[in-house]
Amino acid sequence: MKQKFVRQNISRKRLNVRWRKPRGIHSKLRLNKAGHIKKPSPGFRNERKNRVSKITLIKNLKDLVNAKNEILLSSRLGLRKKIEVLKRAKELNLKVLNVKSPDEFIKNVIQAIEKKKHEKKNKLTEKKKSKEKSTKEAEKKPEPEKEQEKP
Repeated sequence: MKQKFVRQNISRKRLNVRWRKPRGIHSKLRLNKAGHIKKPSPGFRNERKNRVSKITLIKNLKDLVNAKNEILLSSRLGLRKKIEVLKRAKELNLKVLNVKSPDEFIKNVIQAIEKKKHEKKNKLTEKKKSKEKSTKEAEKKPEPEKEQEKP
């Protein structure tokens, strides 16, 4: 169980609960007097096997070669590269920490990319149609004849 360390005199004042080092000249907590709350010290540290994590930050596909157990995808990765990295990580049985379910993520991203392509295609066809329509209308309308000036 991890010990919670709270600030001195937390019950008396409206202070943050977060740990702050006691600095007062008469502070019993600073002097480690018996009967007072505990101060953080090396003895409260977690075991080394729990502290050391083998997380690798992935910025491109080449970084997967050195990955051990857990990987963290960089926020700078684009969606297409993320898909490639996730597929490769799945093959290597690596755990991805910042993606809940890689399979679902890949599926959703592929659908989004297809939808975007489809919308872009529709937009281009609409643009062409409107351009053709405007050129046809311009061709149909004859130029108005100029009226002759009366002397």
